[in-house]
Amino acid sequence: MPAGGTATDGGPLPIGGPTSSAWREELLTRAEELWSIESWILDHRDHCEPVGNIPAAIDRHIGAAHRTAAGRDKPRTTRRALLRHRFLSSWRVFTGSSFERTLGNLDAAEVDLLRLAPPDVLKGTLPSIVAHVNRFLPPEDPRRVAIDRIARDPTYLRQEQRDALITAQHAANTQRRRNLIRLRGFRNLLLGGILVFVVIAIALGLIGHWSPTSLPLCFTPQANDRTTVVCPRAETPVGSVSPDRDLDPVVAATVTGGDVWLVELLGLLGAALVGAATLRKIRSSSTPYGVHVALAVFNLPTGAVTAVVGLLLMRADFVPGLSALDSSAQILGWAVVFGIAQQLVTRFADSQAAGLLENVGGRGAAGDRPLQEEHAH
Repeated sequence: MPAGGTATDGGPLPIGGPTSSAWREELLTRAEELWSIESWILDHRDHCEPVGNIPAAIDRHIGAAHRTAAGRDKPRTTRRALLRHRFLSSWRVFTGSSFERTLGNLDAAEVDLLRLAPPDVLKGTLPSIVAHVNRFLPPEDPRRVAIDRIARDPTYLRQEQRDALITAQHAANTQRRRNLIRLRGFRNLLLGGILVFVVIAIALGLIGHWSPTSLPLCFTPQANDRTTVVCPRAETPVGSVSPDRDLDPVVAATVTGGDVWLVELLGLLGAALVGAATLRKIRSSSTPYGVHVALAVFNLPTGAVTAVVGLLLMRADFVPGLSALDSSAQILGWAVVFGIAQQLVTRFADSQAAGLLENVGGRGAAGDRPLQEEHAH
């Protein structure tokens, strides 16, 4: 191990077996890589140059990141403490604290390595620093401007230039983590929306099951002076009806407890079809938050609720010309259509997710790709 501390519990970083998440594997590999770089730098730098407490700080950062990514920060005491840790680990899926702790410590170790690196090594890493800074800092940022100036003439790297590189690297790392925090917050908002719409869909289904007449998705079309009560699962011919006749008893006899459930199922099917069709437009993402999956799941209960609400609005004559569907098949067909139409409700969420994912990816290595908020201007 390098002088000044140990990255783990007294020995080299253990590779271990596969972990539960891809992001853990990626950051464990990065921790091992940074430890190797630290060892190489300390072996090849002039030992007369003071290093202070920087190696110890690097070891602490790498050690904390390695333990968290490997899941070795769990208690080894009582059963109660272990259960509490498992609950907190489940909650961290929403807070992202494990990922943020790991990434933040590795970023700090990387910045400290720039303080230790000899000038020749620093010159070799300059292109990577420039690309990273360009990706996450805007062109007019003074730190990016300073980095571009240094990159044009890196022959002599003085201490103030090293400080500029360190400051810009730290700023780019911070901006990247901020973008990830925003993305995680949006993912959590989607998960909350999924829960709300699932509860609403279940509540509508239970109301329709226990009290079918409370949410009758039925229509009374007239053709050739004959009226028919049409519900999603049954139809009842009534014949000639006087204007003052009450059809509610016929509706109550025709409607069933499974009507709302069936309409919700077909609305969910319509939303699933739209989701399958949009898969070709989805770009892969290396973030650990699964935003695309959350969006796809969010559309499903939304489609179920939209199908029920849409048919209720049609029954209430909110849609001119579509207030009297002629058959059960038409009702079920419109349930699918309303499930597909949920995309009009969730389009903002899709646009917001695309913008946040674009921000996480940054402006590209050359820094010439505008982000979503820059398109708006």
